[in-house]
Amino acid sequence: MSSDFVFHVRNAQPGDMIAILATLEDYPGLSTIAEIVDQADTLGFTIRDRARLEALMTARELDFVEMDKNLLTDKGKALVRLEMNKPDLFPDIVHGYQYTLWDKKKPSIHCFSWTYREICKHLWQLGSYHMDSQGKKDLTSEIEGLARTHFERSDIALSAKSVGGAFLWIEELVPGVINQPSELFARRTFCPPELFILGVNFVYRGNEMDYGTNLLLGEEPRNTICQICLLEPDGFDRVLDYATAQFDYLEKGIGGGWGQYLTLYRAPVVEDFV
Repeated sequence: MSSDFVFHVRNAQPGDMIAILATLEDYPGLSTIAEIVDQADTLGFTIRDRARLEALMTARELDFVEMDKNLLTDKGKALVRLEMNKPDLFPDIVHGYQYTLWDKKKPSIHCFSWTYREICKHLWQLGSYHMDSQGKKDLTSEIEGLARTHFERSDIALSAKSVGGAFLWIEELVPGVINQPSELFARRTFCPPELFILGVNFVYRGNEMDYGTNLLLGEEPRNTICQICLLEPDGFDRVLDYATAQFDYLEKGIGGGWGQYLTLYRAPVVEDFV
């Protein structure tokens, strides 16, 4: 399989990514994984994936760290501040960027994001799902089949480890969606408004809408936003109220044969959330 079409979701530990970003904030430009790990140790972090540091590669793909050197991007610097000020929000924001990265106009690039998205969509559509070993095996087979059909490639292969890479983040969302003792996934009734507005932006991008135009809130855009947020549809309007109160560039309205609509005036950035 071409190196472009890579569907595996790396096992990028959330704690490792926090450690990497904080370490590169204090020690920019470290040249090797060993140096990053050593400096993270001196800062009091515990990196679990000390040999491969897969979280660093994911951080690069998500534009938190520059691709050609170990320097934080502006987005990465903002995420360091976000994690310091609002640690519970950090997993949701990284989840949002992993979900929305893949672009259908460039289908061969960032296919791990397509996998991540389809895992979330499939779970949301089911509503509840037992994530025991058999459940993960079945989910892996389902997503692999979807990928082969969607991309018309018979050489796509996924493993339980690929699904596990997605769940490292899904399990950290606050409010949570997985009950750890029972391993049961269930949609949540509320989500951070910050993730919600990333979802609204995703719909604008997907429909190639200009900022400042009205998005009619029919069933499809509502469900798309709920899928990103792993949110029960009944919780949509409550989170929308919080989001419009928090972000002055998001408005809602009802009018003139439109029904309910949203207007997003610009793309959200991490600095808005800090």
